[in-house]
Amino acid sequence: MARQKFALVIGSIAVAGFVAVMHAQGGAVRPGGAAQGGQARVGGTPIPGSAEPPKLIFREGWTRAPLSQPITQENLGNQNLTLHIYGDAAQIRKAMHPLDDYTYTGETTTHWALTVSDKANLWDVTRGGKIRFKTQNTGYRFLHVVIKTADGKYFASEEGAGESSVFIETDFVFQDLHWRNLLMTDTPSNASNRRQPDPKRIPIVPTSKGTPDLTQIDEVGFSDLMEGGWIPATSRVAAFELYGKVVPRAK
Repeated sequence: MARQKFALVIGSIAVAGFVAVMHAQGGAVRPGGAAQGGQARVGGTPIPGSAEPPKLIFREGWTRAPLSQPITQENLGNQNLTLHIYGDAAQIRKAMHPLDDYTYTGETTTHWALTVSDKANLWDVTRGGKIRFKTQNTGYRFLHVVIKTADGKYFASEEGAGESSVFIETDFVFQDLHWRNLLMTDTPSNASNRRQPDPKRIPIVPTSKGTPDLTQIDEVGFSDLMEGGWIPATSRVAAFELYGKVVPRAK
């Protein structure tokens, strides 16, 4: 009997201590790690920006139009967006199959990139902002995220969506990605160059590691950073979605 009373007292002390600690940390933790008050916590420490998930800014899935080559502004399903094509623009096709409209890059003869922008807004993709690709890539193609920041710099993610035999969806959280600066002009790195630069050439070549400002994205899109290899070696993008926060452009 004495042992039972002793155990009961110890248990009561432990429960009281737990309640006191939880009160000091700001409330009981809900299932899934969200604390009362709407902010996720790890060990009592709030995770910045986790109170509200990023919202869908746009989804682009192209138009239900016949095959078009080259792809043009009219092929965008969302006409609030502006299409930008870098590299071999004439050989990027908007293809059409019974169930999917998608981009086809198998006939490109240079590196290429396709992005979109919003005339009225920039995008903040911090705090869990992400992009979702629906792709069916073949021939050792990896579709990388490409962004242009408000200061005019271009970047490509080291990570990319790989090959698949069917269309698949892949999410990329911007803050989790590793970035490379993109060389977008044919500019020599020093005076020892032997080849004369070509002002019309757009290399689209990843170089050194980059640190983009993810709070002010001007353009967002994709590239496999390779030339086309016809149907056996191409990237196919049926849709892409951007999640984050809209930031009005300065007037």
